[in-house]
Amino acid sequence: MSEISILLPKLRDRRLIDLSQTLEEHMPHFPTHSMFFHSLWSAPERGGRSLHYLLVMHEHNGTHVDAPAHFLRDAPPDAHVTIENVPLDKLMGRGVRVDCRGTQAGEYVSKDHIREWEDRHGALQAGDIVLLDFGWAAKWALRPDNQPYVEDWPGVGMDAAEYLLSKQAAALGVDTLSPDPPEALRTRPIHPVVLEKQMLIIENLCNLDQLPDFFIFMAFPLKIREGSGSPVRAVALV
Repeated sequence: MSEISILLPKLRDRRLIDLSQTLEEHMPHFPTHSMFFHSLWSAPERGGRSLHYLLVMHEHNGTHVDAPAHFLRDAPPDAHVTIENVPLDKLMGRGVRVDCRGTQAGEYVSKDHIREWEDRHGALQAGDIVLLDFGWAAKWALRPDNQPYVEDWPGVGMDAAEYLLSKQAAALGVDTLSPDPPEALRTRPIHPVVLEKQMLIIENLCNLDQLPDFFIFMAFPLKIREGSGSPVRAVALV
């Protein structure tokens, strides 16, 4: 029996959980990024041969991954990896969901919080994709009701980011606009620290409360030449 015939039934027995927000007009976006536009291009009822739309979007709209090149200035040239050169295996592997729902807007998850989680649930391993569940996806809403999601949000402390680097995590994911709240972005963001070390950042996730502690995670970016990031369809197999 081939490896594929053994593997496929095991995968089909697992439940798929969609971790991606729907791409649609008026959805939340980072203040310095453009909005998402979905415009009708052709439709049979308008004389067209088929139905299709024009997409105008930012690389960082919706659920997306930041390439290392996104937030680097003074890093060595070889650290400035753009999205088409990101190894796909960095976005496929063991997912880990850390409950951070007690963290309020403007507050930070600490290294101690993650270590305490490990004591109760199990140690992080090299290559893990660590998803921090702030419960913030519940605030996701279309304009004009998007302000609770975009005004402020909880984030990841520098000590926690450095700890995840020491554990050799492949990626860090959050259900907020960024692992850096507005204050951190003005002062000392974790973005350049983790991206220089090639730990990817996944933002605007959802449905993290449906996940167990450990699961299979997959999220593949579009192959955009010299892209700073890309929307992804993130899924978990549980």
